[in-house]
Amino acid sequence: MNLQYFTTKQSLTCRQSRWSLFLATYDFIIIPKPSKLNKADALSRHPDYKEGIASENADQILLTKDKFLLMPDTFQIRALHNTAIPTGMNLDLKAALQEGIKADRVTGTKLTSMLTSGPRHVTKGLQEWNYKDGLLLYKGLVYVPNNKNLKCKVTQLFHDQIMGHPGQWKTIELITQEYWWPRITEFVKAYIKGCAICQTTKIRPPVKVPLKPNEIPQGIWDTITMDFITDLPTSKGYDSILTVVDRHSKAIILSPCNKNITAVETSQLLLDNVWKRTGFPAAIISDQGPQFAAQVTQELWRKLGIKQKLSTAFHPQTDGESE
Repeated sequence: MNLQYFTTKQSLTCRQSRWSLFLATYDFIIIPKPSKLNKADALSRHPDYKEGIASENADQILLTKDKFLLMPDTFQIRALHNTAIPTGMNLDLKAALQEGIKADRVTGTKLTSMLTSGPRHVTKGLQEWNYKDGLLLYKGLVYVPNNKNLKCKVTQLFHDQIMGHPGQWKTIELITQEYWWPRITEFVKAYIKGCAICQTTKIRPPVKVPLKPNEIPQGIWDTITMDFITDLPTSKGYDSILTVVDRHSKAIILSPCNKNITAVETSQLLLDNVWKRTGFPAAIISDQGPQFAAQVTQELWRKLGIKQKLSTAFHPQTDGESE
């Protein structure tokens, strides 16, 4: 090996990278030694370098005859995919799959009969399928018949019992290492969405809705906000105040009232104390109090040509001036 080659920056191969990590664990110094004095002993030489000793890799057969199935007109490899049934399969699950395949007339019964006793021109097109020990294998994976209970048992085995409720993609990856059925991805996604433990314990990023600020009013008393101040000390028979604020001029009108005021009384209070002085506004912003969200209030304001804008629940900043 040319040591001078590695004294400069090089793109190391995988083997050279492994040697680099291995040598990094030692504290060593390279001391050059003349070739005349550097005589390798027997332990540092590979035994097959010596004449008369055969290599252990010589004359070895990689594919023996038992790996092939000879046919009259051609020969083919016995299986294109792994045909081994999972060794750790639950016996109850295996028996349920066998019964499910027998009950599945479309895929189970017909496909099994074609694989076991079908003519060659039919089985030639089914090379990805195999039948073994009462189970159907597709590309080396155990086929789960079209039975919702069986699909739930297989999904539950990998999602609920083995790994402890992984995500949908991890669950699909685990299942498809041993099992397969059509539209398996859609079934697993629906199963996990209905898993009560996953829905209650796993944290998902909240959906962020873009904020939309209120429109700038065009004139005085064009857009107003209103709200109630309740539970005040009783004065002259009133214990609450209706606050009305103009968003353009920031002017405010206060009207005394009671906490149990109705929607009809609220509309009359606005007519007597506010609108007879300012005229009807183009829009009203308020919370979802019963006085503002009542159907009679909405119908009255609609007939007066007033656009009602109710704030979202637990968002007092919508009508922050009144709040």
